[in-house]
Amino acid sequence: MRQNININSQLDALKVKEIEKIFYQMNDDNTNVVPKVTPFRGINTDLLYIKNNRILFVKFMDTSEDLFSILDEELIEVMNEEYELLKLKMAQFHNNINFNYVFVMPYVEIEDTYELEDFVNNNIIDKSKLENIINNRQEIDNYLKEENNEIELNLYILDICPEYYELNGSYHLNKEFKKITFSQGDYTYSATMLTDEQLEKSLSINYGKTLIEGPTGSGKTAIMMSRAIKLARIYPHHNFIIFTHTKQLCNQLREGLKLIYKDNNNLEVHTISSFVFKLCKKYNLVLDYTLLKKDYEKTFNNLIKQAKNVIKNKRMFKGIFIDESESFAKRDIEFIQDFLYETKYIFNMYYCESLNIYNSVNIFKNKMEYIDFDEKIILKNNYRQKEVVIDYSNRFCKNANNYIKNLRSNINRDIYTPSNLIMKDGITAQIVKVEDLEDQINSILWEIEYLINNKGLDYNDIAIVFPYNKKKLKNGKTIYFQYLLRKALDDVSIPYIIGDDNLTKYGKRTGITISNLYFIKSLEYKAVVFCELEMLYNQTINEKDQDYQVNDFVGDLNKIYMVMNRASEYLTLITTFNENSSELIKILVDSANK
Repeated sequence: MRQNININSQLDALKVKEIEKIFYQMNDDNTNVVPKVTPFRGINTDLLYIKNNRILFVKFMDTSEDLFSILDEELIEVMNEEYELLKLKMAQFHNNINFNYVFVMPYVEIEDTYELEDFVNNNIIDKSKLENIINNRQEIDNYLKEENNEIELNLYILDICPEYYELNGSYHLNKEFKKITFSQGDYTYSATMLTDEQLEKSLSINYGKTLIEGPTGSGKTAIMMSRAIKLARIYPHHNFIIFTHTKQLCNQLREGLKLIYKDNNNLEVHTISSFVFKLCKKYNLVLDYTLLKKDYEKTFNNLIKQAKNVIKNKRMFKGIFIDESESFAKRDIEFIQDFLYETKYIFNMYYCESLNIYNSVNIFKNKMEYIDFDEKIILKNNYRQKEVVIDYSNRFCKNANNYIKNLRSNINRDIYTPSNLIMKDGITAQIVKVEDLEDQINSILWEIEYLINNKGLDYNDIAIVFPYNKKKLKNGKTIYFQYLLRKALDDVSIPYIIGDDNLTKYGKRTGITISNLYFIKSLEYKAVVFCELEMLYNQTINEKDQDYQVNDFVGDLNKIYMVMNRASEYLTLITTFNENSSELIKILVDSANK
């Protein structure tokens, strides 16, 4: 039960007033409090008080006694108008929900009701009434209306607080609020309330530039979505945008917005490419598709230069959010910042250095050194994985960091960040050595049979991941691993789907997922089998004094780190290499040994 809320925000709509904290402590086993609720556009309340399925919206007024003595009638009329607006909206869209809305005025005594006696008596808590409530907290129950149907109430809370829920999350962690299952078309989705810690991080929004940094599984994307939707709802006349690096995550976030934030008309999601192409169309930039196919990078750079010169007023967005920011080039981030308001803007970057599997890895430069952040937030808790997988991942982080530091004494920071355990148990995390390619395929089939028959998993809980679909060997031959794996699965009638840009965590899975590592980055599974590790190019560092070789090696460590952390309960890594011939495998083997 939330006893207090540690929201720290510069935004008026999200600031927590001192008197507000009292209401977070007025609870018992049948009470919940949801902070900063926006039930409809133009109506921002400070909290939703829930007791025995009866609900009360509360807004705290900072009005001083001196100001109220001058504007008392006008202020009462304004509050009454907002109450009537909420009543009207509720009658239109949620007439099955019983509710009340009160305004708390802790610094004034109301003596004249100005012909609004019912409203003042039932919907304003002035100084005297508040003192009674503080002395006898059961008094607040007098403002509650009739009890609601529990299912209808939970669906209503999801509807008015979509930013506080995660769709199709791995686990239901906030037990104070029910897990909600709903269907749309042929698909069934689940929605679970963010934890108290995540809610506090989501609502502690400040102006300026903020870096939110955390290891995989720490909830960066969930917090980003929560913040973006919240701002879009409390500032409906301003525009906001989310940038992602991959088309797959872009598709996933767009899909999630359509499902959970149905009234969205001021929040966009783009990759840097899709955003620039949108600008091309809107501002008639010169785009030659022939040149784009011939030399994409050069042509795209030209488009960015055009956009900078042609678009004179680029201050389009009050808030910009960059997920997967570790994969963005400096040029792109500086270009994106040009589209922020000049003042009172929100610029958030979500970052994990060890998840960079696209951008040129350079561990010898300080991360994001070209941005002067106003605030840095560190996330540590792991909301995705259970104990056995976290333990293995954390040992990998420690061993990888030690290897890099022993290699180069001038590296004085950790590249890989361990995460804190939240969920116990899990199945196992291990590395399996086999003789050859045929043994690898057989081992994969054994893993699938074991997980289905012995551990009760479904096919759609499992992912088989390999570095690349194919690899050219030194003898000139090419191994088409995806083809070999598909044939093996077909032979034993195991259903599967293939990873691509359109595979998201919201889509219906009709079998195990087989994918190269690039199409797995935005997803999570109960079980992951990572095979063909010998496909990775940088098994060892031949010339340890060469920075580029060190960086390339770390790039492959990043790929391993990313894949292993797609698993929540079960992880198996399969390889034909051993620790004597591969430093990558040595780090993995050492990590398996407690």
